[in-house]
Amino acid sequence: MQVVTLIRNDEDTRLHFERSDKSVNVLDEKCISQLEAHLDALETAPPALLVLESGMPGSFIAGADLEMIAGVTEQAAATAMAGRGQALCRRIERLPSLSIAMVHGACMGGGLELALACDYIVAVDDKKTMLGLPEIKIGIHPGFGGCVRLPKRVGWVKAVEMILSGSVLDVNRAYRAGLAALTARPEQCDDAIGYLAKRGKVKSRPFAPWWLRLWPARELFFRQVEKKAMARFKHLDIEAAYPAVPATIALLKAIIGMSDAPALAREAESLGRLAVTPTCKNLIRVFYLGEALKKQAAVKRGRDAVATMQKAAVYGAGVMGGGIAWVASQSMDVDLHEVAAEPLGRGMKGIARLAMRKKGRADSKRLARIRPVLDESGLSDVDVVIEAVLEDIRVKRRLWASLGKHVRKDTLLLSNTSSLSISDMQHRRANAGRIAGLHFFNPAPKMPLVEVVAGEKTTPETVDKVCALAVSWGKYPIIVAESPGFLVNRCLMPYMVAALKLVASGEKIGHVDGALKCFGMPMGALELADRVGLDICMHVGTHLSEVLSAAGQRFAMPEWFARMVADGLLGEKSGKGFFIYEEGKQGDLNPDLARYLPLAGLHEHEGDADLGSEKTPMEQAAVVDGCLIPMLVEALACLGEQVVDDPVQLDAAFVYGIGFPPFRGGLLRYFAGRDVEALKQSIAAAGLPVPEKMDLLGDFR
Repeated sequence: MQVVTLIRNDEDTRLHFERSDKSVNVLDEKCISQLEAHLDALETAPPALLVLESGMPGSFIAGADLEMIAGVTEQAAATAMAGRGQALCRRIERLPSLSIAMVHGACMGGGLELALACDYIVAVDDKKTMLGLPEIKIGIHPGFGGCVRLPKRVGWVKAVEMILSGSVLDVNRAYRAGLAALTARPEQCDDAIGYLAKRGKVKSRPFAPWWLRLWPARELFFRQVEKKAMARFKHLDIEAAYPAVPATIALLKAIIGMSDAPALAREAESLGRLAVTPTCKNLIRVFYLGEALKKQAAVKRGRDAVATMQKAAVYGAGVMGGGIAWVASQSMDVDLHEVAAEPLGRGMKGIARLAMRKKGRADSKRLARIRPVLDESGLSDVDVVIEAVLEDIRVKRRLWASLGKHVRKDTLLLSNTSSLSISDMQHRRANAGRIAGLHFFNPAPKMPLVEVVAGEKTTPETVDKVCALAVSWGKYPIIVAESPGFLVNRCLMPYMVAALKLVASGEKIGHVDGALKCFGMPMGALELADRVGLDICMHVGTHLSEVLSAAGQRFAMPEWFARMVADGLLGEKSGKGFFIYEEGKQGDLNPDLARYLPLAGLHEHEGDADLGSEKTPMEQAAVVDGCLIPMLVEALACLGEQVVDDPVQLDAAFVYGIGFPPFRGGLLRYFAGRDVEALKQSIAAAGLPVPEKMDLLGDFR
């Protein structure tokens, strides 16, 4: 199968990338070997003008094949793989031909490195045209020469930022940064080639400015780079968790002033070390988990129907409703409904804050798509309604009954409920087949996962549409059974309850939350409870205890926690919970906690107030196990009850729904590395039932 074609014309010669076996162009063995053969021919008879182009809509070259990287297990083999890619780019760079990369669609990783080997890059004006080096997100850095060539093209400050963040640039930003020499509409491509042909071949670009070659300036520059990069990982052992970050900084610092050959050799050697780390393998796995959710069968079946949807209505302008409205506004007009002007005004102010971009610029076009509404106007032409109203089944039933009089017969009716029954909402509703759950996680604009829940009467077509709709909004949908707490919240509650028990036993709050953050969780369990809302945690825990009576002790909130909620300590929303909050920022521990935690005494520890007895603190690993093992038990119970069918999707749910550390690969992947018998003993010692599905952990090693 030909995936790279060499086309010689009178005016120019083209390297045409197009595949029928994949949805995007990738640099895999087939593509690389064909490209090497074509370069043999080009070096024998070099043309005056060489153009690299793609015949695939939306994709120039999406990068190197991740399966190649995932499959390499030896450092020497990984280094050789990088060297082979570098050699390709060097051969293009050394051709006497004037070379132009016509970038139309995604140009990522190795694809951009190939384009950087050309004299010029033309970015074709299309919303799908994006250029970047996102390798850091899979635990490596560019390895086909990107660390050497990108600084020459955009300067060191921009190059270091792009490489360490993995950020991508659209057409206009690529041009402003100097990455693209020109931008052109599709019909202007030939004119752009003609214009650049008159410029002629580019002479060698300087690798580094004089000031950066000076030792003091270089040290100061990279000290600031390191400080900024490490700030995101302040609780982690960065060398163990994300070794690519310090390794990339060290590489970039080392190659300043080097000529290309030794700099490329250092790049390949460094990549070879990183590509075989557990972090790299786990991050690639996590990437595939997300891709699998986006490409699942339900999404494919519902895609065409969703493509015609243009308008959504969101009921409830609170934090969640406003966030959902903002998510939907990226592709639809949105009516945001409330019952009174005051909460609607607060909701619109919250959305305006979401609309603010860096440097104070607002996304005014997207903001203009959201219309505040206090009546039933505009419902006749909505394609989807999403409710984020009070978590009360009676309120939600009344809403669906009312909407039935105003919306079309094909309008999707979706509930953001976190625990209530979709089937109960469908009771005696003529529109029951179009009612489903679409559960977002807070904050909705940031959290990638959504749970899709079908009630007894929800049609399969509705489920397909909801999944496709979620993907169109940039979310990862996971289909879960209509079961109390669904999947994520059900598994999250035992985790929180375990943390509460540790604190009640005398462990310091800072120690418990700190251990979890050092493990890699985005926040500690107690802070998470504050952010969710202690009243919400109480409601969900009580509900799960009642409906899952056999496992009620795993969800039951302690009496002292109930008193906190009764006294109005609700977490971030009330300004006080386990911590004090001002304008959404977490402050010190709440000194009022001494009234609720009988074993706690307020004292100073390393300069910060903390709560806990003077007992010897548990080892961090024991704290982590104490919180995560109950979560594991519940997750395996959910698999046994078929709340979710696929254990791989369960791992995806924890990474994308609660922020389980991606570098650990997922909850099941993490525990798969443990001795099963010892793990069973730990579960029994915690007073928990040993799940029947324990053996499947072996599949994740």
